[in-house]
Amino acid sequence: MKNLSALFLVLGLLAVPSSTLAVAFEEHTSWHKEPNLETEKGISLGQSVIEMGMRYRFLFSDSYFNSDAKIDDAPYKYSVSIMEFFGAFGFTENWTMWLNIPVVWSTESDVERARTSNGDIGDCETGVLYQFFRRSDPTLSMGLGLRWKLPTGSEAPGAQTFNITGTGITDVELFYLGRWQIIQNLSVGWATGYNIRFPGSVQYLFDRHTSITNAFLDLGDELFFRIEAIGAIDMLSVSVTAEFRYRFPTKVGMAEYIAEDVHWTNPRNDNSSENDDFLLFNGATYKEWDVHERLDPTKPMVSNAGYLFSVSPRIIFRPLTWLDFTVYAKFHLLGKNTIYLTDKDENNTSFNNFMPMQMLGYNLGDVMVLGEAGAHFTTRW
Repeated sequence: MKNLSALFLVLGLLAVPSSTLAVAFEEHTSWHKEPNLETEKGISLGQSVIEMGMRYRFLFSDSYFNSDAKIDDAPYKYSVSIMEFFGAFGFTENWTMWLNIPVVWSTESDVERARTSNGDIGDCETGVLYQFFRRSDPTLSMGLGLRWKLPTGSEAPGAQTFNITGTGITDVELFYLGRWQIIQNLSVGWATGYNIRFPGSVQYLFDRHTSITNAFLDLGDELFFRIEAIGAIDMLSVSVTAEFRYRFPTKVGMAEYIAEDVHWTNPRNDNSSENDDFLLFNGATYKEWDVHERLDPTKPMVSNAGYLFSVSPRIIFRPLTWLDFTVYAKFHLLGKNTIYLTDKDENNTSFNNFMPMQMLGYNLGDVMVLGEAGAHFTTRW
């Protein structure tokens, strides 16, 4: 199914009209002026507009939503700092492409042997957006997009001291989004999409009891819905984004071998052998990853499918038409199974393989989890 999806993605990109691509590289003689008021902007940058900036994100993770959809203490604590360099280019009025390059510092604490990563590349992202409808006064803008997460990060293969910087697995996300200016100083935005997560060979399933190494992992695909409200007055804008993300079950593909009796004859001396047993590789079968209820090996097995509902407030200060300063936070209000991977059975009560593949956060009581906080600046010309 995923191979077919990848084929359709490639065919879709190849189907872009050649005339549009030609326009993308025509010489531009003037800058396309973007609206200064945030609520008047569409989803595409506009022709010849370039945005570049740097973003800092911080996460301290000590909690997760368990299989009972309740906030629980994580077995270990993680602190993650990400310095992200990003850029976007509107190469036509309706086509925008972008690139994000994260550099990650992370530490796993409360363990016998601390795991750290210092200034290592995480999972880079690139993508393209096509605005198929745009109306002004008031603004109504809609488009389709493609996001591609590159497997440039690492899940620390074979390392006991190096901490993860990403999944190291490719994602391809298809989405639809829009923005509608209700009145001059208020607009709403929306988006929905499907994130295809391709399988890959990983080694962080290492376990001294079950010895699951070099497994093929298929992280569960994700379906998301997002809505945003934006208010703006001159240089100051405030937005609140709510997002619901559902994750399908994660599966692991273990190699299968079958024994077969083979009777053979040596062609040089016609000596016959007794029946010998040969192990024949029979491919890999993907099965849902086993997870115990609330990560307790004594609890019954549950599906590792999960969901997360988050709210993110954001403040944008624009002192100049070409410069933005933004601060934001992300709060997780509801969730279930927000830990992707755990290798547990009744004979292994350790949590040595706990990995926060979905970023969690700091417990703010029984109500919510602070997912992350950050700030960034953006320049445009």
